[in-house]
Amino acid sequence: MKAPIWVGGHGDPPRTRRRDYHKVLLQLLWRMRLDLIVWILVVAVVLGGSVASRWPLPPTAISVIGIAVSIFIAFRNTQAISRWWEARALWGTIINGSRIWRDLLLGLLPSEQLATERGRQLLDYQVAKVWLLNFELRNFWRADVREAVTALLGDLNLPADTSLQELCRQQARAIQRLHSDGWVDSFGRMQLLDGTKFDHNAIGALERIRNTPIPPAYDVFVRMITWLYGLALLMNFHHAHQAWIGIVLFLGFLIAERIGSYVEGPFDRDGNSFSLPLSSICCVITQDLLQRSLEFSRFRPSHDPTSWE
Repeated sequence: MKAPIWVGGHGDPPRTRRRDYHKVLLQLLWRMRLDLIVWILVVAVVLGGSVASRWPLPPTAISVIGIAVSIFIAFRNTQAISRWWEARALWGTIINGSRIWRDLLLGLLPSEQLATERGRQLLDYQVAKVWLLNFELRNFWRADVREAVTALLGDLNLPADTSLQELCRQQARAIQRLHSDGWVDSFGRMQLLDGTKFDHNAIGALERIRNTPIPPAYDVFVRMITWLYGLALLMNFHHAHQAWIGIVLFLGFLIAERIGSYVEGPFDRDGNSFSLPLSSICCVITQDLLQRSLEFSRFRPSHDPTSWE
């Protein structure tokens, strides 16, 4: 019996390959560059002076503080990953909502009406909405991508500085005009309005994640106790003539704490492995809805999670 032949065609899930690990590490170290400078100075002071011999902590104190630091870092990182994953799930809702909007239009409007300029604009509203959401969440955009979205807004007879909420209002008015002009009946209008609820609920939740970070007081406390614990470890191991162990553990706790801090912001502008691939998600929606392609110049969506854009 012949073995089955597996044929692809639906793409592969993104993965971090072993040869990409150095990219992730370099991104992390670059984000931590100021922390690393301070860490090097602290290590140099401890190893080059008599600080370690003056203030070594007893092993019991080190153990108690270590347990506390581990709990706080674990809690903070768990919350950060939860925020990141919630944001990704909400963008999945927007993808599904965009496809529902497309299918509602296909089901309610005859093909000749959907092929008109007015019908095309109904799909353009949704595509422009997700790109403006991308820009507003990150407070950043690439010049070439912004130019393409500005052209899309021009096709909708809207100015380049149109906000996300104004675009949502324009989409609602377009639905009302469909009903008043007899393109859809009252039930069809209600279906289209219900279809926009997916986006509005997700947009509100994404704005909540963006505008409500983990309280700064908690962030300062976790960072401070991590530095103090790392310094105590370094001094104790240096006192025991095993300074290299303290150096490694000190750095390890700093990295663990910083990772949680970086993952808290899933809408970072630099498109690295800590942020969500917002532009790539928007490109997927654009390809699913538009019957034409937008000219994004040099931008190409990446499926490598170490360089998501």
